[in-house]
Amino acid sequence: MPIGPDFDAKDRVKQATSIVDLVSRTINLRRQGPNYVGLCPWHDDKRPSFTVNPVRQRFSCFVCDLHGDVFDFTMKMESVDFRGALEILAQAAGIVLKQHGPKTEPGNPDHKPTLFEAMKWVEEQYHQCLLHSNEAIPVREYLQDRGITQESIDKFRVGFAPLAWSWLVDRCRSTRFTPKILEACGLILMNNRGTWYERFRGRVLFPIRDTQDRPIALGGRVVPGIYGTEDEPKGKYYNSTETRLFTKSDNLYGLNIALEGLRKADDKSLTIVEGYTDVIAAHQAGVTNVVAALGTALNERHIRLIKRFADSITLVLDGDDAGQRRTSEVLDLFVTSDVDLRILTLPEGMDPFDLCMKQGGEAFQKMIEGAPDAISHRIRTETKGVDLLNQTHAATKALNNILKTLAGIPASEIAASAAKQLRQQQLIGRLSRQFQIDSEHISRRLNEIRNSLRPRNYDADADSKNMVPAKIQTVDFSSFVGKERELLQLLILQPALLDTAVEKVSPDQFVAGPLKAIYQIMDDFFHDEREVDHDSLMLEVQDPVLRNVIARLYDEAASKNELESGDSTSFALDMNQQFDSVLAAFEDEVIANDHRAKVSQLQQKALDKEEELAALEELLNQTKQRHGL
Repeated sequence: MPIGPDFDAKDRVKQATSIVDLVSRTINLRRQGPNYVGLCPWHDDKRPSFTVNPVRQRFSCFVCDLHGDVFDFTMKMESVDFRGALEILAQAAGIVLKQHGPKTEPGNPDHKPTLFEAMKWVEEQYHQCLLHSNEAIPVREYLQDRGITQESIDKFRVGFAPLAWSWLVDRCRSTRFTPKILEACGLILMNNRGTWYERFRGRVLFPIRDTQDRPIALGGRVVPGIYGTEDEPKGKYYNSTETRLFTKSDNLYGLNIALEGLRKADDKSLTIVEGYTDVIAAHQAGVTNVVAALGTALNERHIRLIKRFADSITLVLDGDDAGQRRTSEVLDLFVTSDVDLRILTLPEGMDPFDLCMKQGGEAFQKMIEGAPDAISHRIRTETKGVDLLNQTHAATKALNNILKTLAGIPASEIAASAAKQLRQQQLIGRLSRQFQIDSEHISRRLNEIRNSLRPRNYDADADSKNMVPAKIQTVDFSSFVGKERELLQLLILQPALLDTAVEKVSPDQFVAGPLKAIYQIMDDFFHDEREVDHDSLMLEVQDPVLRNVIARLYDEAASKNELESGDSTSFALDMNQQFDSVLAAFEDEVIANDHRAKVSQLQQKALDKEEELAALEELLNQTKQRHGL
């Protein structure tokens, strides 16, 4: 069987990663005996049911029926596949992985590690320019006048790109980063004369980092008066183009910093504002769960990113007409995706930056906490200025628009949640009172609209379930055949028994499914003369369902081992007896299947006389053996 990617590296990454340290970044753990416990992030956990075993380097939640190691935890928390988890943990451990697919050498514009290193270098060059360059004095004064502190400048690594057309290109000549690498990072362009020039010249810069805290792009803002006699660029704000490192819809400005507190907070909520300085001002004022979109409307990919880390979102928009239009555009999207969304509309002429600078973080936090949920916001905006009793046409239109938003929540989700059922009943009652329409009529109309939207919502809902870590695919362990489950547990605990098992039991004797796939892997390992134990299996298997089954089997087997192994000698005898019993069960099944096949042949008269006598004699002997005769 072919070995998975970087087999040796996987082992080194696993050994270099403490599962307690890894989990503690996301979950508050406390010591309980030899283990650590905390609230499970994948179900509504009221008392700690999430257990981390530091000796075995494993976690488990029996409520969710989830088990695994550092790779499984990262796969679930970060919504990545095994390779993605391996890369994340390897990066954190400083372990270099082998390249897969077309090999790219360091220094190549397609070599992502080189691009990451280049972006880190660029961020530092621009940051130092802001701090120390004479040309940056007006920019430092501008930031100071706006109230942005030196601490915030350092925290967010704010920088400045001088007006020189080739400042960055000139500096890179003494490094290993070629202009082609800077171009691949979206930092420079070549004009029609074949000369390189910088995209961000003359702008104050806000580095954009990914969730692993790596610089991946830049956002730039024009500083008033910096261009002198030269015409200022038309666009006040400018973001990096999309590159191998950066996609606007997969990132949020400030998320890397917000995660520091969010991962440990009981209240997993994010506040989304519009601009870079809005984020900086909020953090400076003590509201640290604030992020910003990157020059693009919020979309499904943003929602998937947000749902990896937060349970609720407050969307903060300016009070002008443009802000209201943007609210309407994203509200239905969030409701359909089953996100707890709240809408904070600021007073006209006010933005989060001004609010935090003039009134402070407490005032901003108070407004966030008082923001209405998305449905209440939709009701408020749709009914604003409408006489619901006398303006019949306008009232009907407003009600239909509100019900369209409510219909975005699939009926299956409503049926599965008592809280959502109650919430829907409350909203229907509220609409009934406001519009003076019978609640049953409103319910029927809601169902009509929901049914008309079902195909679209069904696909979106299915996609959401596939992409979000909270909807984790599991298997029904109670459906597994007992002897198959027991055999694998014995082999995981005592790999030396595999020699006998492979001789006596074929993978084809297993019922199709995860257990058969796992035993086939063990069989392949044996014939390849590779060590077969729990750790080897977990380093080899990448499929998340199979990994969860292996981890569950190991946990169950280890628990039995601990309960029954007071006397190691008698326990070894018990295990051997159990192993013999399981092999006998497989052998009995083979005999029973053979018995049924021969009976069927005899009944169908498919044998000649000689074969028929031989079959009858064999059936007689099998019957005697079964009865001990």
